[in-house]
Amino acid sequence: MTEITFWNRPVVIVIGSAKHIVRNTREAAWLLADKWPVVGGKSFIRALRACAASLEGKKSATYARLALIAAARHANLSVER
Repeated sequence: MTEITFWNRPVVIVIGSAKHIVRNTREAAWLLADKWPVVGGKSFIRALRACAASLEGKKSATYARLALIAAARHANLSVER
C-alpha cells in the first residue's frame, strides 16, 4: 500500500443529514464501503475500484477523487468540491 496523498481540494458529500469531508483516497474508500446509501451500480463499483487502484499505486489520487464525485452524483448526493 502506498503513502496516502491528500487531495488538493477536499470533497464534501452530504449523506442524509451528515456532511462527510473527504480529504484523500483512503477516506473515500471508507465512505464508499461504510456509509454509501446506494451500494451497487456502475458508478459505485467504478469508484471502489478507482480507490483500490489508487491505494495500490496503479492510478492517481485525482482519478479516485473524480470517480467518487461521479458516484455521488449518480446517487443524487449533494457534492461540494
